[in-house]
Amino acid sequence: MKVIYNKYFPFGKFFATNICGIIFCRSDKGHLSEVTKNHEYIHTLQQREMLYVGFTLWYLIEWLWRYAKCRNFMKAYYDLYFEREAYKMERDLGYATRRKPFGWWHMFVRKGSLLHEIGEFLGTIANFVKRDFLWTKYLYVMCLIALVIVGQVVYNVYDIFIAPSYLDGTSMIRLPLIYITMYFLVLIPTLAMHSELWRLRRWQVWVFPVVLLTIDGAGQGFHAYAQWADDYSVWFKDKYYLDLVGAFLFRSVFIVGSLIVFHRLVEGRFGLYGLKRSSQYLRVYALIYVLLLPIFLAVSFTPQFLSYYPKMNITMYDGALGWNRWQVIGLFELCYANDFLGVESMFRGALVVGMARWLGRRAVLPMVMTYMCIHLGKPDLELCSSVVGGYLLGVLAWRTSHLWGGIIIHLGIAMFFEAVGIFRLLFG
Repeated sequence: MKVIYNKYFPFGKFFATNICGIIFCRSDKGHLSEVTKNHEYIHTLQQREMLYVGFTLWYLIEWLWRYAKCRNFMKAYYDLYFEREAYKMERDLGYATRRKPFGWWHMFVRKGSLLHEIGEFLGTIANFVKRDFLWTKYLYVMCLIALVIVGQVVYNVYDIFIAPSYLDGTSMIRLPLIYITMYFLVLIPTLAMHSELWRLRRWQVWVFPVVLLTIDGAGQGFHAYAQWADDYSVWFKDKYYLDLVGAFLFRSVFIVGSLIVFHRLVEGRFGLYGLKRSSQYLRVYALIYVLLLPIFLAVSFTPQFLSYYPKMNITMYDGALGWNRWQVIGLFELCYANDFLGVESMFRGALVVGMARWLGRRAVLPMVMTYMCIHLGKPDLELCSSVVGGYLLGVLAWRTSHLWGGIIIHLGIAMFFEAVGIFRLLFG
C-alpha cells in the first residue's frame, strides 16, 4: 500500500484519503498510525471488490443520499457503509486477513432486504471476475471482439458474408460454421492460458458445443418456408408476414428440439438448462430493468433504431392473413418473444449452465463471443451492448444455475423496443 505525503491533499479536516489503493496523507498533520493504515487498507479492499469505479460511484451516490436526509456533511460521511466498516474495525489489525468480501454490506444491511440482495448480486460478479481474470486472456478476447465489431461497423461483414447466404441457400451451413469457429477461437486459447487444456480430453467439450451451435445456426439460417409460400402462390402481404413470423418460429423449434434431446445427457440436477424454480436475484434483475428504461427510451430515438425497430412494421403487414391489426401484431410478438426464450435457453442455459460441469467458469467467455455474433446485422449499439450484457448474464447464470434474469432483461428490452416502435407507427 503506497503512501504519498504532501501539504495540501486531502483538504479540510481530513488527514488521509485512499484513491485506488494509494494513500494521500497530509504531512503537516503527522504520520500514519497503524490504526489509520488499517482503516485505509480496509478501504483498499472495498475498492478492489467493487472494481474501483463501482466503489467511487456508490460512495458518491450514498453520500448525496445521506446528505439530502440530514443536511450535515460530516454526519453523512460517518454514516456511509464503507466508513462505518472501516471505523468499526480499524483497531482490529488482523481484520483484513479474515474479512469476507463485501464485509461492509454484511455488517450493516439487513438480510433479506433488497439492498442486501443487491450487495450479494455485485459480490457474485466481482468474485467471478476475480477468480476468472487473467490479463492475457481478457485482452485476447477483447481483441477478438474488437475485430468483429470493427468488421461489422466499418466493413459491414453481415451484408457481405451472411446476408447473401439466405439467398443462395448456404445459410444453414455458413452460420453454424461462424458460431463454432468463434466459440473454439475463445475456448482453446483461454484454457491454455489457465493451463487447463486437460478439459479438452472430454468428448463432451467438443461434441455438445458443436451440435448445439449447429442447431442454433441452422435454425437461424433455415429459410425454406419462404419458398413454400411461393409454391402455394400465397398473397405477397401474407408471404412477407409469414416470412417474418417464420424467422423466429422455426429457430425456436430448432432450439427447443435440441434442448429436449440433450436434456437427459447434460442436465440432471440443474433442471432444464436453467429453467428451474428459483427466485435468486429476481428483484435485482427487475430493478436493473426499470433503471435502464430511460436509456432504452433515449436509444429508441436514434436513426439506427428507427430503421430496425419495430420488427413488426404494422404499416407493411396490416391485414395479412385476413386478420385484424391486433391479431397480426399478437401472433408475431408471441413468436418473437418465444425466440428470446430459446436464445436464453441456448446461450445462458445450454452453453453456460449445461457446459459448466465440464468447463466450470471457463464456459462463460466462449458463450459471450458466439452470443455477440448472433447480433451481427443489428444496430451497432445493440451489437456492442450484447458483449457486456452477455457476459454479466452468463456470469449470473453460471453462479445461480438459472436464467430467469436473462429472460426478464433480454425479453423486457425487446418487448419495450417493439412497444415503442409500434406506438410510434400507430400514433406518431
